[in-house]
Amino acid sequence: MRAQGKNLYAMGISHITSSPDIIGACGMRGGECRKLEEVFIALGCSEALILSTCNRVELYVVGENIPLEKILEAMPKAWRDAGFGLNVAKNCDAVEHLFEVASGLQSQMTGETEILGQVKAAYAAACDAGHCGSVLNPVFQKAAQCAKWIRTNTDIGRGKISIGSVSSELACRIFDDISLTRILLIGSGEAGRLVAEALRVRGAESIVISSRTLANAESLAADIKSSAMPLDSAIADLSRFDIVISASFADRPFISRRDVEKAMEERRGRPMFLVDLGVPRNMEADCAEVGDAYLYNLADLSRIANENLENRRGEMESAKKETARRAGDLARRLFETA
Repeated sequence: MRAQGKNLYAMGISHITSSPDIIGACGMRGGECRKLEEVFIALGCSEALILSTCNRVELYVVGENIPLEKILEAMPKAWRDAGFGLNVAKNCDAVEHLFEVASGLQSQMTGETEILGQVKAAYAAACDAGHCGSVLNPVFQKAAQCAKWIRTNTDIGRGKISIGSVSSELACRIFDDISLTRILLIGSGEAGRLVAEALRVRGAESIVISSRTLANAESLAADIKSSAMPLDSAIADLSRFDIVISASFADRPFISRRDVEKAMEERRGRPMFLVDLGVPRNMEADCAEVGDAYLYNLADLSRIANENLENRRGEMESAKKETARRAGDLARRLFETA
């Protein structure tokens, strides 16, 4: 199983090292990731994979003598500006890092499970493109196995620690009966779907789905038995809604302070609960300064999710020991020097 002199390198940024705006500027859609992977392979890497989520953008490359300087030069300017090459993990350290990422141990919401699906999706796409081989295949497959073991055998993920569950929990803290609230959910991707499902479980009955692509909004609305509307119309009619949750990929905020001010004037003192899950932001930060409008972002949700983290410190240590053990075992089999 030894990788015959090949080395694995991992580098990137995350919520630990960078702001949401920087991560958003570096983020890529699937097709963009695959094209850039091809660039790195053309430079001499035998394998390449980019993981891009709302909280991290990471590059995994494999080769015998990887020209790191050329790799850095070929990166998008936003990546170089963000310091992608400042911390490079190699072989065992790179494997252990990925295992911790996949297991939710490095997530903003410690122990959350969405990241495993994102890791698996990035691997599947890179694999389909022919960008994974004798190193990335076992490393990402074993990362998924490790994450499942952590989830099954520790309590690191106990409690409300997903984007969907925390968003719905926060909404229920603010509104006594969520079934009586009118909810606008912007974003029809994975995060939007998780939030919608969690709200339904909590008893939400009036949910309107909106998206920059109406067909995508209509598809999610059909799945959860709700309605859809165009994004421009939803923003123009913002005052209708008690809760506005946005989880859309956009280059810049599309809900302005003026949009919220107008909505609050029309609501005449009735509060509005805003949750911005976008990276970069979907809502201007100063929307929080509008009277009776309460704006929360990913960092706020993370603090709520990690309220009981202190009680799970022992579980965290156990989980990290297991990821280190599994990473070490795999690295010894893959690399000449782990």
